Amino acid sequence: MAPVPRVKLARQLDSSLEASVGQCQHIYSVAKAMPSVYDHMGEWKEHSEVFLDSADLWHSGPEREGIRVLCSLLNSMRRLPLLELEPNNKSPLQTIGEEQTQNPYTELLVLRAHRDIVRFLVQLDDCRFASAGDDGIVVVWNAQTGEKLLELSGHTQKITAIITFPPLEACEEKNQLILTASADKTVIVWDCDTGRQVRKVSCFHSTVKCLTILQRLDVWLSGGSDLCVWNRRLDLLCKTSHLSDTGVSALIEIPKNCVVAAVGKELIIFKLVAPTEGSLEWNILEVKRLLDHQDNILSLVNVNDLSFVSGSHVGELIVWDVSDWTVQACERNFWTQLDTQQEIKLCQKPNDISIHHFTWDEENVFAAVGRGLYVYNLQMKRVIACQKTAHDSSVLHIARLPNRQLISCSEDGSVRIWELREKQQLAAEPLPTGFFNMWGFGRVNKQASQPVKKQQENTTPCSLELIGDLIGHSSSVEMFLHFEDHGLVTCSADHLIILWKNGERESGLRSLKLFQKLEENGDLYLTV
Repeated sequence: MAPVPRVKLARQLDSSLEASVGQCQHIYSVAKAMPSVYDHMGEWKEHSEVFLDSADLWHSGPEREGIRVLCSLLNSMRRLPLLELEPNNKSPLQTIGEEQTQNPYTELLVLRAHRDIVRFLVQLDDCRFASAGDDGIVVVWNAQTGEKLLELSGHTQKITAIITFPPLEACEEKNQLILTASADKTVIVWDCDTGRQVRKVSCFHSTVKCLTILQRLDVWLSGGSDLCVWNRRLDLLCKTSHLSDTGVSALIEIPKNCVVAAVGKELIIFKLVAPTEGSLEWNILEVKRLLDHQDNILSLVNVNDLSFVSGSHVGELIVWDVSDWTVQACERNFWTQLDTQQEIKLCQKPNDISIHHFTWDEENVFAAVGRGLYVYNLQMKRVIACQKTAHDSSVLHIARLPNRQLISCSEDGSVRIWELREKQQLAAEPLPTGFFNMWGFGRVNKQASQPVKKQQENTTPCSLELIGDLIGHSSSVEMFLHFEDHGLVTCSADHLIILWKNGERESGLRSLKLFQKLEENGDLYLTV
């Protein structure tokens, strides 16, 4: 029997986590026909006997152990050469063992409410978040307990953008508002405390693909085939003429009342003109078009007060000056720069080098490039660390954590935690010896030093080390949110949201509650 591809078998096993045990046994029988895989199935078979009478593996109690064993099995199978998905001429996917001592997320809660792909998550406050996707509904959740708080229904098609709308400082009402845009060509303002639909706009000529808030001016912008400016009451203040059929894919705010809009492979600088004594009307003016990208722009972010960064479909990363909009730095070829020992590929598949997402800190820009992760240092203007095959498929979302850590999620259904570590520097080149070398005549030594110098130039000073692998989704993980105290939230094309919890912290909280309950009942004070 031909070996089953790694991802296909992984999908079957992941899907079995929310299926009946009978279906799990079917997966087991499929894998049994593969001797090298069957060797890793013994532990699962042994534990599966414990919960054969259960109808759902997601129940608490003994069944939770079944989830742990299945995930452990999946990790083991990912390390098998027989199940290698990619051809031999590609770099192997980095894997991690079952003992993930630096991964705190050892418990999970599965949240069910959506009926289609969940694409968006947005944090409302310290303990609430909202989810939205292709079923057109917005769900508000408690990030601590996983409780479903509200379900907001009003759109008739999939949601294409969502953003929080902070209340005004001077306003007495402090209710949390969110804006949602949909393929039904509407935008709705929701009150997330009451679930009330505050206002709705349905005068758009095309789908709104992005939303942004300019809090200082107390306006918000919508990007589609036009760029529109709105006030808090959803009155249209001004708009551009038709920009393109592709529309505005991303928007960011920059100083001097300007915004940057990604339209196809162009970046357009617009300036907002607020009402003055001479003019009572708003206006939006096109200031400049930046044409340095060769293909469609997929990602656009502000990294600090001085720079913003854009990334394209063909792997171009450009750092722009925020004041005069000139190019500060550019990286156009991530794949061939960092690995001189491998054969340089003259052509790559576009999705192998597409830059889907950015995150950043004070020193670096972290880029999701195809299946890989790259760390670009802003001061050195070069890539200082990379993992070319961080995932099996394209990386869709990344975020920076404290302690030089990074989280990434992918179309392959995985969520991974990485740590940026400094490599040991190469030993310094020895000083030349001998009479002739003293006077600079040592031609042989000079030539011998050139490969060392070249190696130092091409070697990255840091590395990205895999320290955690979270397995729970059975399809593409679209994005995630990180709550410092309440864990990690992921959403997926499998219609599920998973709330990943710090197992050690949760265990401590349960023990504390138990002692408090015993103390209330007087059970802690036993007489001898």
